Amino acid sequence: MYGPRVALWAVGVASFVWLMLPAVTDWAIGLPPPPLIAVLCALAILCPGTAEFLARRHKEQTWYAGNFASFEEFRGSVDRAALLRVRETKGPAQALREVRRQYPSVPLKVAARLVREL
Repeated sequence: MYGPRVALWAVGVASFVWLMLPAVTDWAIGLPPPPLIAVLCALAILCPGTAEFLARRHKEQTWYAGNFASFEEFRGSVDRAALLRVRETKGPAQALREVRRQYPSVPLKVAARLVREL
């Protein structure tokens, strides 16, 4: 998982450095063309964000796979009566938040499936 994360961060940092190069060299190097500036800005912002999003998703998936052998095992560990009460009184969104509060590393798809199948 570290390979793609490092590569995305490297692209983001390199884009940022390329954007800052004219300012660092006292404008001896001219600005890149405006379309390239837009692409570099997008890469500098989106690549590190994507890297961290993928790392968090990977962490959640490995935690879930390491702690629960199946969805049924996860469902058995949750207090279904309390969760059902929250879903009926406050709605499914609040029940989903409650599952994520009790199990912060559970993947969103799994939590949504649990709330939906109550």
